[in-house]
Amino acid sequence: MNIPEPILQERGLFLSYFPPEYRSTAANCLLTAVRQGCADPNQVVGYALETARRRMRWGSEAFHTLVWLAEFDPEALLAGARWALWWESLPFAERQRIKRERSEEAVTRWMETQPPTEKQLSYLRVLGYTDEVANRLEASRLVDGYLKGRNHAAR
Repeated sequence: MNIPEPILQERGLFLSYFPPEYRSTAANCLLTAVRQGCADPNQVVGYALETARRRMRWGSEAFHTLVWLAEFDPEALLAGARWALWWESLPFAERQRIKRERSEEAVTRWMETQPPTEKQLSYLRVLGYTDEVANRLEASRLVDGYLKGRNHAAR
């Protein structure tokens, strides 16, 4: 990914205050502000806080945390606003490419933590592979290798 390190740090600082299930809501508050024409971090924060205060009555922790953040770590909120401005300045195709890469990386990390499926192991046995398989990712790569002719005889 070609995301500048300072931007990744700012995004990380902002999102670190939110549980994973509320991060998209929090980020979208900032992104919506930019899409509505806010062009500087303070404007983005102001718009996002106005939105969060209106929506707090719906009970989402994301909105409560945004308002809390303004008081207890305004720099983190500004960091998120700078990230949102940067993100929305990218061409649509570039944003899609980055999302796709991040998704692929997340799936890869997850597959490394999962045991191989019984279906993968059975198929590898049919293909002649007899060694142990550490995880789902390794099994997937072994199957791909066999199908593309990179793996030859049984081990």
